[in-house]
Amino acid sequence: MRFPKVNWRRILYALVCLGVLCLAVNYFGCVPAKQYKTALQTTEHHPGSTPTNTVLETSSDYTLGFVEFDDQGWLWNPQQVTTLTNRLYAEQDTNGLLIVVFVHGWMHDASPEDENVVMFRKKILRPLATMETFLSEKQHRPTRRVVGVYVGWRGLCQNVPLLNLLTFWDRKSAAERVGHGAVVELLCELEKLRNQGNGQHRGQIANHQRMSTKLLIIGHSFGGDVVYSAVAPILTERMIENVNAAGEAQAPKTMGDLVVLINPAFEAARFETVYRLGTTSQYPPGQHCTLAIFTSKSDMATKIAFPIARTVYTTFVQSHRDSEERAANQTAIGHYNPYISFDLAIHNKDRAKDEDIAKSGERVLALTEQLKNASSKSNEDRTYRFTHCQLEPRTNHVRNDPVFLVSVDPNIIPDHGSIDRGVFTRFLAEFLSLLSETDR
Repeated sequence: MRFPKVNWRRILYALVCLGVLCLAVNYFGCVPAKQYKTALQTTEHHPGSTPTNTVLETSSDYTLGFVEFDDQGWLWNPQQVTTLTNRLYAEQDTNGLLIVVFVHGWMHDASPEDENVVMFRKKILRPLATMETFLSEKQHRPTRRVVGVYVGWRGLCQNVPLLNLLTFWDRKSAAERVGHGAVVELLCELEKLRNQGNGQHRGQIANHQRMSTKLLIIGHSFGGDVVYSAVAPILTERMIENVNAAGEAQAPKTMGDLVVLINPAFEAARFETVYRLGTTSQYPPGQHCTLAIFTSKSDMATKIAFPIARTVYTTFVQSHRDSEERAANQTAIGHYNPYISFDLAIHNKDRAKDEDIAKSGERVLALTEQLKNASSKSNEDRTYRFTHCQLEPRTNHVRNDPVFLVSVDPNIIPDHGSIDRGVFTRFLAEFLSLLSETDR
């Protein structure tokens, strides 16, 4: 058998061109690595307020803090965490808290004008605060203070169109370094704050004089990679150690109260251990969601671009024992069919309006009762009907599996970055409120 002659000159020329292109990507339109929130103080924020460089913002609805990380996963300034946690400990003395951490993804950062910063305020924190007010009045209980924690990292390092697409491998690698770095410290500090507050006020919580503090963690795109890199070892340990001293199965524990990933950009192969533990471990009756992953069926970034980029990389530098492992290593988690256990379908396309919050609140209360009674053998109590969407289990869903891997209708999330559409943000507010209503 004769092999074709290799034209090494052409290969060398191609490599030189690729190197020049990479240098161009790093030079032209490069967004410098920098800290955006440099003032360790608090400002009041109102709609239309001028953006500031302060670490803390307060409004009538919520408190928002910023914590930033560099490309190696180091804190830009540890005092950001201290400033944030000092404020939260003070607020927790008088109120239960609903803490929501958001880690942005590719092509975003913590700059004041970033679209994700604006979205976090308007589309996540404000609706949650409105929902919390409604639920507290309906249930005749104290209202928890909603607190947002925006985790900034250098997801945007190149602002020239098309050239910025070539930062995929660099930013994916950076996301994993950030997730293995001080983000773990931040999440553990927030969980410690939650646990201490709930322990200190246990009597008041038991007597319904105050609500327990909840910690919800959200990651989008490569921010989902950041979050998963940080919490996967913790989730694995807690899923294994879900028995008491007598060997009896306990409800599964998560990091905080719930981890949510939206259109996450990491490979399914890294999910195998968590998936296997979720489907094979013994958990008591009831639905205890610890990790929920939502990916749009029409997310072309993770459906098409991601596997192409992964195939180019893994073909040359990684080996696989079989085709199944190769497919899992080249496919984004939300598009790997063997692991998908739920579908999120739309059933009401009406535009979500602020005045519909009462309808959403009633849905949350009804679903809370459904969760408490989710112990029958049928699938009916595992289908959750929200105001605009319905969460339906697939036939491969294992009862009491605490991990929800959800394929989302394009009418709910149309593409990779459009996670701020009204139907989805209303669903997210209802889903987060539902899970924060359940004591663990």
